[in-house]
Amino acid sequence: MRTTSVPSSRAALVALLVLLVASPGAAQREDALPADTELRAPATSSQIDAARRSREERSKPVIWRPTRVGSPKSGRVAGGVRGARALPKPLVLAPEHALTQSAAPSLFWHLDGAPPETARIVFTLAVADAIEPLVERELPLPAAAGIQRIRLADFGILLAPEVDYAWSVSLLTGDDRSADLVSEGTVRLVGNDLLGGRPASARVFAEQGLWYDALEALSDALDATPSDPELRAQRDSLLRQAGLEPALSERPQAAH
Repeated sequence: MRTTSVPSSRAALVALLVLLVASPGAAQREDALPADTELRAPATSSQIDAARRSREERSKPVIWRPTRVGSPKSGRVAGGVRGARALPKPLVLAPEHALTQSAAPSLFWHLDGAPPETARIVFTLAVADAIEPLVERELPLPAAAGIQRIRLADFGILLAPEVDYAWSVSLLTGDDRSADLVSEGTVRLVGNDLLGGRPASARVFAEQGLWYDALEALSDALDATPSDPELRAQRDSLLRQAGLEPALSERPQAAH
């Protein structure tokens, strides 16, 4: 009898599959499959809802509600101007009845032009109607126009609750103080919690009349993301409600 040792086609196919499975490339492809599948997984309904709520929250206006009756007014600017060229004007960003819940808030002011190199900027803080100031310090000369920040913590100052403080920013141009440009505002630290346990946000601060806290929250967010148009629009809206139009952002330049 005559026999043959030629393997069947099924045996050849099995051998080929064994070789493919044992190869390193196959193992890498198998390892890569779960990660690739995970990256392509669709967002869950809860993730979609959270993203929508975040967009809706950011698009809501920030409404400032003063706790006292009265029309909001910008910080008064007083003083004369010498020479033919008008000097840039400082403007404290503090309407009437501006409150805070921070013992060392940031105070913001605006300069509508680059100051001359010979000018000096002086910050003053005092208890309202007091003769001697708590702070009278020269500030670094801003390099450009725009919104500027003063951190009370830098001066080691803590406000006392329910006390009215007056603060000012002065542009000095020489020895003749009658030519100084001075902008004035007030600040009061409220002694009770107005948030009622709600998470702190610019919108909640503004609704409770906490002007300084709302402006600081928006400014901090803009420092982190300066190009965010929604944050800039919210801060502009807050300033506009307080009659502080000179400090609004400039319109963006058209693309060339």
